[in-house]
Amino acid sequence: MPPDIPKRNGPLPQYISSQRVPHIRTPLSSASFFNTNFKTAGRNMSNSRPRMSLSKPIVRVLLVGSVLIGLVLLSRLGGGKDDGAWDASSWSDHHAGGRLVSPGSRRGWPLWDNPSKLHTDQAQSRPILTRQNATLPRPTHPGKSRRIKPDSDPDNPEYIEGPLPTLDEAWEFLHPLLREIKSRTPSVPQEHELTEPIFPPFLRDDLKERYRHLRDVFDGNTGQWVRGPERRWYLVTVCRQVAGMLADWFAAWTVLADFLGPESLVFSLLEGDSADGSGEILAHAMRAHLLNIGVPPSNIHIRTQLPALDWDNHHRIELLAQMRNSGMQPFYDTAATGLSPDGHPWTGIVFYNDVYLSATHFLELMHQHFKQDADMTCGWDHAGKWFYDGWVARDMSGDLFTPFPVKEEDKDLPQKLFPSSPETLQRFKRILPFQAFAAWNGIAVMTPEPFLPPYNVRFRRATPRTEDFWECQASESSFISWDFWKYGFGRIAVVPGVHATYGKQDAMLRGWVEWPSEEDQHDENIRWNPNPPHKIRCHDWPDGLGKGFWAWDTVRWVKPPKLEIPSASETIVQS
Repeated sequence: MPPDIPKRNGPLPQYISSQRVPHIRTPLSSASFFNTNFKTAGRNMSNSRPRMSLSKPIVRVLLVGSVLIGLVLLSRLGGGKDDGAWDASSWSDHHAGGRLVSPGSRRGWPLWDNPSKLHTDQAQSRPILTRQNATLPRPTHPGKSRRIKPDSDPDNPEYIEGPLPTLDEAWEFLHPLLREIKSRTPSVPQEHELTEPIFPPFLRDDLKERYRHLRDVFDGNTGQWVRGPERRWYLVTVCRQVAGMLADWFAAWTVLADFLGPESLVFSLLEGDSADGSGEILAHAMRAHLLNIGVPPSNIHIRTQLPALDWDNHHRIELLAQMRNSGMQPFYDTAATGLSPDGHPWTGIVFYNDVYLSATHFLELMHQHFKQDADMTCGWDHAGKWFYDGWVARDMSGDLFTPFPVKEEDKDLPQKLFPSSPETLQRFKRILPFQAFAAWNGIAVMTPEPFLPPYNVRFRRATPRTEDFWECQASESSFISWDFWKYGFGRIAVVPGVHATYGKQDAMLRGWVEWPSEEDQHDENIRWNPNPPHKIRCHDWPDGLGKGFWAWDTVRWVKPPKLEIPSASETIVQS
């Protein structure tokens, strides 16, 4: 870890009373039970002893009292957990027990437990005008806004410089640009509102406090937060067909720059083979917008409208590895020094797939990465109600997160999770981070060290099978986890509350960020196991060209990678 980053394993500063006969019908039957005249029998029995009659008001009072008592009892009986069922409500809606790191309780006071809470003698005069003429605070980060001078050389542009914009000013520049691009790009579907993200394009005050340690440090002597060391995050994606996500991506990038500081972010984006106008939007708006919000030109690496890939004549995993390594290339180019373009040590790498994300998704994973002192910190991605990254992810028993493939008759049932790891399941139910052997899950925050000498971890395909060696033929993203373990970076965390989704409907129903719930003696901090599982479940990708293969026809259990310590002679920088 770079020396200017604070140590991460310490705590961080969640009445019918008439005589009418009831309308009850019994089915026609020859059985004596249904042919019995219960009215006559009851009358005969009632005539055998004196009656006790109650007045109608008393009956009403008794009925009302019985109903109220029943409601109270039902409310107490209904306080249990209803885990395992998916609906549009969040886990927190059902449990209301999660909490943020910042002080305060989210539990409300019990109904009617203190009537004085319903009244106050300190009435607030109306109307309340405290937010009159309120404006967003001006950013205090180092840096400056840049706008490209008209008619300047595209290869060596000149800039008009100014102060960093507020969020409102950033939108005032971006939104007309996006509308103009959409109006002249017919391939962009009309339903994609490029200026209207699904997720909030801002941070609430409690979230700013939760994530403040990512920007500032707490001075114990003064009791104040002060500006922290310069940090550098490498944000990278390889994408196609993402026009529907771009409103949220632009919002996320903007809020991250506004909160963390624009000079702390380095962007790498590759796009190609999109038929929805993604390339046109990104080519004409992304660089201009990032420059305007203060991201330095040397921190922006964008390549769009790349040609379609020749899948039929390439090994699928090998080609995917090449694509991801291309996105990482600007980072690899700094391996000789381990420093960002402006000379500061790297803080972390954030690699995200084509999923719907907000700034909170990024920040929560960054937060947990530091809080847990992790080497790799992943979210939880969805395809409908199903966990998506099933071929990649393995729990600490070495098994799948969820059985796959799912039988047709089971598709309407709740998803079965962690059948081989009960402890992981208990943490998952409480939205608590947990350790995994392997994960990716749509978005991953990774420590930079394994990608630098002497380790030089890269995305790769498995070594082809020989008579003497048969490596698990896993995915290119799986091998990041496998190779992290090989070099002693086995602290791989999954944060199940960071939901990454691939479709717009999924994003609106399940794309939230939920908070850990420390209850029943379950602590938010992961108890790390330094040892990998004894065996890892492997579903080999067939060794052939093209995409038309299926990895689930075979299964075998393989040993985890042996621990390796690179020698001094292996410190050569890889490109």
